Amino acid sequence: MYPTASVPHGGRKARAKRLRSFSLAAIAGGLLFALAAPALADRVITKTGETYTGTIIEENEKEVVLKSISGKTTIPRDIIETIEKAGAEPTPTPGTDDKPEAADEPVPPKIEPIEVDPAKADDALKLARSALVAGNWLKAGGLLEGLLGLDQNTFKYDDRVRATGALITCYLQIKDAMGASKAIARRAQLAQDVNDKRRLLGAAEVLRNRRSVQMGGKTLSRFEEVLEVAMPVKAGDCLEEAKKYAKEAKRLNERAQLEKAADQALKMLGEANIFQPGYSGQHEQEVLAELVNNIFEAARATVAHCEKVRPELTRTRLQSAVSKPAAIQWNAVAKPYLDNRAMTEQALKHLKLFTLKYKVPDLYTNNDAEITHLLAELDEYQYYPKGTSYGYGYGYGYGYSTQRMKIQLRRF
Repeated sequence: MYPTASVPHGGRKARAKRLRSFSLAAIAGGLLFALAAPALADRVITKTGETYTGTIIEENEKEVVLKSISGKTTIPRDIIETIEKAGAEPTPTPGTDDKPEAADEPVPPKIEPIEVDPAKADDALKLARSALVAGNWLKAGGLLEGLLGLDQNTFKYDDRVRATGALITCYLQIKDAMGASKAIARRAQLAQDVNDKRRLLGAAEVLRNRRSVQMGGKTLSRFEEVLEVAMPVKAGDCLEEAKKYAKEAKRLNERAQLEKAADQALKMLGEANIFQPGYSGQHEQEVLAELVNNIFEAARATVAHCEKVRPELTRTRLQSAVSKPAAIQWNAVAKPYLDNRAMTEQALKHLKLFTLKYKVPDLYTNNDAEITHLLAELDEYQYYPKGTSYGYGYGYGYGYSTQRMKIQLRRF
């Protein structure tokens, strides 16, 4: 005999209300038990190489909708390269965040696993179905947890897929975000396609991080709703990680390193396509703009550094030519000054070809005036200020020279 959860009282009206609530929640979530697990038969391959596996349930001129263990995925038609249907030849396609809400929620009731005798697994399954129909989420969830605790020979793969879907619904119905997150992660372990697994683990992560079923301006009560909210969040996370990488990239004065950083940042952005097909193509310019801004920020900082340090180099220029210790001390200041100036100038000069190669010419043309201004300032800081006397050690004797002199390291 299996333990049962208490049934709330309230008479016929309350019972009728519970039965009506079942029509929305149980059919959408718990009664996944009644459906066969979708066959992983069809494949959609995008122009950027991502593969989505599942069953195509809808097609039109604009999009293809695929259903798999991780829910429904809508793929824009114009990013699809090939559609492979079970038993058919591949078909090429013609070219064409919410922050967590700080709500004072009550501590949710807890689903306690109910131990299930392996020999009576079928009976426990029937009881779980009945509890789902009645909207008794605690009892249904406890039985499902017990069934999922059985070995795979006793409780088969297809039953596990359906049971995890129903269990997710149970946790959502009692507003236990952490329990739902764990149930989704458990479902991910059953996924046979790597992208399905990543989508599910992404949804579990979003619930775990927010610790609330209040997201996207609504209360999540079904597994499909979690996917609807979580997938854009995960895609946005990929975008932010790519932009952060671009913003912090180093050695961008070297053209090869600049392109390597761009390729890595775009690869990170490409991960977003797993969660929202076609997302990366819409946001590539944002990521590349961070690399360009990175160069601009470094250039502004270098100009400010040169403005601060050149007067010191000018003031001590004569003393540095008198002795080796003075020359060493002077070089220690002059070398980073000269190196930073040269590297920054180099980085700015690479921008035009870079933006053309990555097909974002606006990032150059829209900033052309600032690039020209920065290059002019950096060129000026190669030299001592106008009117500087060069004196002993510069090859011009004492006094002034009409020719401007570059700032150079001392040789000794």
